[in-house]
Amino acid sequence: MTEENGKKIGFFKRIYLSIKEFEQYGVFAAEKLSVSIKYLLGIMFVFVLVVAGIFMYQFHNSFQGAVSYFKDNIDEVYFSKGELEVNKGNKLEIQNDNSVLQYVLIHTDASEEEIKKYENKLNTFENGIIILKDKIIYKNEMLAQSMQYKYEDIIANYPITEFDKQGVIDLISNIDMVSLYISIFIVMFIYLYIIYLATTFVDVVMLGVLGYIIARIAGMKIRFKATFNIGVYALTLPILLNLIYIVVNTLTGFEIRYFNWMYTTISYIYVIVAIFMIRADFINKQAELMRIIEEQEKVRQEMIEKEEQRKKEEEKNENKDNKDDEKEPKEEKTRGKKKEEKPLNDDGLAPQEIE
Repeated sequence: MTEENGKKIGFFKRIYLSIKEFEQYGVFAAEKLSVSIKYLLGIMFVFVLVVAGIFMYQFHNSFQGAVSYFKDNIDEVYFSKGELEVNKGNKLEIQNDNSVLQYVLIHTDASEEEIKKYENKLNTFENGIIILKDKIIYKNEMLAQSMQYKYEDIIANYPITEFDKQGVIDLISNIDMVSLYISIFIVMFIYLYIIYLATTFVDVVMLGVLGYIIARIAGMKIRFKATFNIGVYALTLPILLNLIYIVVNTLTGFEIRYFNWMYTTISYIYVIVAIFMIRADFINKQAELMRIIEEQEKVRQEMIEKEEQRKKEEEKNENKDNKDDEKEPKEEKTRGKKKEEKPLNDDGLAPQEIE
């Protein structure tokens, strides 16, 4: 794992650095691909964990609301031989944009023409359900089109032949809600994790391509792996903002138009700024390297000059020693001659030696 000042960068520290410190993107770009993918898996785990929790909150409210509505507003329910009758075929329609099911329609005596109109209306919602005499029609935001399920196909796997309103109430009261919620949460978590991870991975690849193109335009030779890593961390802030928006929207119903455009724009800005920050850092390092090389050249020249000066001094001292050596024999010869001379007496004759 990438290190900072000799210490490993933890998961939450990475989140902070990817949002706050553009200078850190140079380090992220140089790390192994496995490290950035591990980070992506981690942040998507946190994201989906919260989103699945929000979904369960919505499901709980919708389920309790549906049970209350069923008890208070459904007077008659009868199912037999694969056909359902609710309130003698009268139409019931519920619309709630903040619910798990935004559109619910019950009409067990609907004609084929009415069913087509209901389906067209269902397609205007992200999710909803239509309950008819012999089938249900279901749609959610992940499906390109609505799905139909016939009652006879459903009960083929269950020992159910008929039931009435009291039977439905008894069935609901006997449900282990904790086990039901846990099961639904696990299923939704796996489902949402796969969906969100796949779409986010596509976003990362697109950001990686954008970063690679921008780097080439800026005159930088950079590998796609590096721009892919940058794309992973550039999505950190948009993912967190999206998570906050989902929570606020669920709790308050507050909506932001064109939020998806803002999500994309922020990630693009992060990639572009990160690329140019890396380029500026590279230029600064090159300039610093040139200054170091110049300083090293100056030091080398100074060392050469000192060495030459030292050699000159040695040659000078050597020449001086040679001159002294030549002068010394002459002086000894002169001293020898002076030693051989004897002093003269007053007559100009040398005195006789005394034995």
